[in-house]
Amino acid sequence: MPSWNKGKTGLEAGWTPERRLKASEKQRQWIRDNPTKQFWKFNKGVWKTGPDPEVRRHYYRYMRMKCQARYWCQEWTILWEDYLDLLKSSSGSWGRTRDSINLVRQDKAQGWHIDNVKLMNRTEAMKRPRLTDSKGNVVRRKKRNG
Repeated sequence: MPSWNKGKTGLEAGWTPERRLKASEKQRQWIRDNPTKQFWKFNKGVWKTGPDPEVRRHYYRYMRMKCQARYWCQEWTILWEDYLDLLKSSSGSWGRTRDSINLVRQDKAQGWHIDNVKLMNRTEAMKRPRLTDSKGNVVRRKKRNG
C-alpha cells in the first residue's frame, strides 16, 4: 500500500499555514533547548586532519592517489599516518611542477607499499624507463572497469 502522501506537497499533503507555523515553532524551540546538537552547522576549521589547511590538502591528495591505484588495479597498503610522515620528512614542495617532489614506486611491477615507494623530483620521475615484459614490450596498465 503506497504512502498516504505519495507525491503530494504543500496543501495537498496537509501542510496548512497553521500547521507549518506550529512545526516551525516546535523546531525553533528544540534548537534553543539543544544548542550542542546542531549537527548540520559547519564548524569552520574542524577537519579530520586537524586545523592545518596544508595537511588537509595532502589528505585529499592521498585519497586521490589511493583511488587511482584502485582504478588501475594496483595494490595500496600505505596508511595516512605513513603518508603524513613522508610529507613531513620531505624537503621541498609536492605538486605537478617541474621541480616538485612526487611519491613514486621503486619497482613498478609491485604495488604501492611503504617499502616500495620513495620521494623523487618530478622531472626525474617522468624520465624513468617504462615497465617492460620479457620480450621488451611496454606493459600496459589494467583498468578496473574496462
